[in-house]
Amino acid sequence: MKQTPRIVILGAQGAGKGTQAGRLMHRLHIPHISTGDILRDNVARKTALGKKIGAIIDGGQMIPDHMTNAVMRNRLRQTDCSNGWIVDGYPRSIEQAKPFHVFGKPNVVIELHFRDKDAIKRLSGRRVCPQGHIYHLRHDPPKKKRGHCDHDGLPLKQRADDTPTAIRKRLRIFHARTEPVISWYRQKGLVVEIDASKPIAVVYREVLKKLKRLPWLSSQLSTK
Repeated sequence: MKQTPRIVILGAQGAGKGTQAGRLMHRLHIPHISTGDILRDNVARKTALGKKIGAIIDGGQMIPDHMTNAVMRNRLRQTDCSNGWIVDGYPRSIEQAKPFHVFGKPNVVIELHFRDKDAIKRLSGRRVCPQGHIYHLRHDPPKKKRGHCDHDGLPLKQRADDTPTAIRKRLRIFHARTEPVISWYRQKGLVVEIDASKPIAVVYREVLKKLKRLPWLSSQLSTK
């Protein structure tokens, strides 16, 4: 019986979760789902949920697990998820993972292993323009004008959460809340570990290589 790919990608900040999820999305022709994107979209559209989320964020609090779980449950019910999906950066806690394992039933978890010092180095060099285009001072700097976006000419800025101090704080939260999730999935035999410190293309090749070792997924990857 053919299984639909229900893939979770977890890893520290800067490990490249979104990048690898995007590549797999095009390879498998299934949606890439980011909880953060869904939450931000609700805030921007000022939906009833978005207003609650905005109030929580403005108060400096973390979004409750039950609210994040509800958002994900609703997203996976949409028709584009019927042939599988790739979830990036969720679940981030055991409190999210246990209900997700019931309603989502993930069947492979990709762990992008990334050292803290590499995360700080990679993220602290990231710069973004107001329109969302992303650059890196070392690996992908703007080509036309230093400090300005190649697409719209707007000045690039560093996100507040990309400073070394903020990154260290985010990494502490990752180690405390999300690493236990990876261990929990590893006990279930679902984890595929990847060294995320290498160049993007090398990491992607390694992801494909290890996923093709899964008999139920190999044929789907080979025919895309």
